[in-house]
Amino acid sequence: MEAVSGEEFRRWAAVNGVGVDPRYPDAGRLCTLPPSDHARFWVVPPHPVRWPHFVASLLGGLDEWDTGLLWPRSGSWPQSAHSQSYHEGVRGVVLRGAGIPDGWAGAVRFERDEGDALIAVLFAAMMFGWNESDDLFFIPDHARQLLQTDHHDVIHARCRSEDRVRELVADMAAEGYELPTEPPDWTFKRPAWMVGSAEPHAAPDRGPDYVPE
Repeated sequence: MEAVSGEEFRRWAAVNGVGVDPRYPDAGRLCTLPPSDHARFWVVPPHPVRWPHFVASLLGGLDEWDTGLLWPRSGSWPQSAHSQSYHEGVRGVVLRGAGIPDGWAGAVRFERDEGDALIAVLFAAMMFGWNESDDLFFIPDHARQLLQTDHHDVIHARCRSEDRVRELVADMAAEGYELPTEPPDWTFKRPAWMVGSAEPHAAPDRGPDYVPE
């Protein structure tokens, strides 16, 4: 695992066509640029014992990668000294065990063979994330796709083409993870790809977590 400064990460992202979605500049949501709606989300399985396989299936469905960057939506990782609950304390233990510097302001880069540590960090985000600052983005070195954990108990995948996101959907279905047929909660607008969509031209997952109220 390698710590990458926020400035270095932003330079790398800009060169590789990744940045904050210009349609929602204050939301901190990363996307492939120019922004598109070639995206889907999967609801996190109800039993945490399935989460490592779920995350590994998403990572394995991406184009081949050697390294990948994790970026916290807030730009900084939690500080264990500021833990105010057992949840935050346990999350801190996981992050330190994965080698992430306490309170680091920047990204962290994982090698492909560090998959267990990478999955552990994403697991902690899924388990303990409760607001948008806890969301994490994973961008592989080729930057053709990206993943985002979401505090609404889903994981988003964004691709540079509709064909590629459909391929990922098929791969996930083969692993036992179908797309949801209903939004996970009332904060999500029904995306255009969802069965029975009443908004055929609506952009996917434009809930209040992405569009400031």
